[in-house]
Amino acid sequence: MNVRKDGDQSVEVVAKPLFEFSTQFRYWRFSESGLQKARQELNEGAVSRVKSKLEEERNVDLPTSNNDGLIEPNKVEYLTVSDELELLTFYLSKISQLCRASFFKFPETVEATAMTYLKRFYLRNTCMDYHPKNIMLTCLFLATKTENVSISIDNFASRIPKTTNDDVLSLEFLVAQSLRFQFKVHHPHLAARGIYLDLQQCFLEAMDLNLLSNSWSKVSSLLRSARLTDLEFLWAPSQIAAAAWWAVDKTLTENWLLKKSDRKNLSQLPSLSIESLTSHLSSISKVFLRAQEAPINKDRVTAVDRRLRFCRNPEKDPNSSLYKLKQAEIENESLSKHREKYSKEKAQDPFA
Repeated sequence: MNVRKDGDQSVEVVAKPLFEFSTQFRYWRFSESGLQKARQELNEGAVSRVKSKLEEERNVDLPTSNNDGLIEPNKVEYLTVSDELELLTFYLSKISQLCRASFFKFPETVEATAMTYLKRFYLRNTCMDYHPKNIMLTCLFLATKTENVSISIDNFASRIPKTTNDDVLSLEFLVAQSLRFQFKVHHPHLAARGIYLDLQQCFLEAMDLNLLSNSWSKVSSLLRSARLTDLEFLWAPSQIAAAAWWAVDKTLTENWLLKKSDRKNLSQLPSLSIESLTSHLSSISKVFLRAQEAPINKDRVTAVDRRLRFCRNPEKDPNSSLYKLKQAEIENESLSKHREKYSKEKAQDPFA
């Protein structure tokens, strides 16, 4: 609490948490309805755009093109928001597997940051434009740099089958641009670790530290599941962390809240009462409890990925005729500019 003078009276003002000054809070925080609306609009725009590009692809006339087997754009089954989320969740789990693989063993912060990058990327792009398999690797490599875990691109790419340096690096600027170059991520697992240390301090004499350590393991597991959800777009890291502790040990968490609370201040701020706080934590904890109990449906993901082959934006597919045509146009334009520049320089050169 801060105290502000209002005439002859002193008024207590709640200071803003530091998190609210971060880019994460200002640019990557949504309401549930706002998040759903953003994804729906993004998906609808992508369907319209891809449909147009597929029509262009059918009309491309290149010596190497074979458009006889292309499906009419109006008959293509485009991905829905739900389809894209299933695909995204699958590749989020792949980041976790890669980070924990014996050939990487990246710290948990790299894993968490890479997963956040991937989720943020698909709030500004769709799977129909960029396949998550490719973006996932770039997000992971970018996270190693932003979290100061040194690994060369040669070392990184060589450990992942069928991956070249260019596969990772060619998308790096696109990913950074989609993230608005906002690389700092505030993670719930770090806040939860802080609570763990504080619990040891608050209840040092009255608690079995082995039991507390066991609870911490369960909290960590819940927070790993939370990374597969939208919680980080809806709530502050500290709220998610406290909800994880609440899910594991309600009595301990409530006692901790009571011990940390200033009862006088809480009486003046009903929204911060213990009852309202625990109710809030309970609603959050239900989300990642559901995520932990719901396995990824690989058959469903495979079916979505199969459909994606027919509704991928050909303008961004290096194997498509439209992509090759666009690249040829870019190269020809660049060559024309070079020739024009050379002609002007030659005309001005007295020794030419």
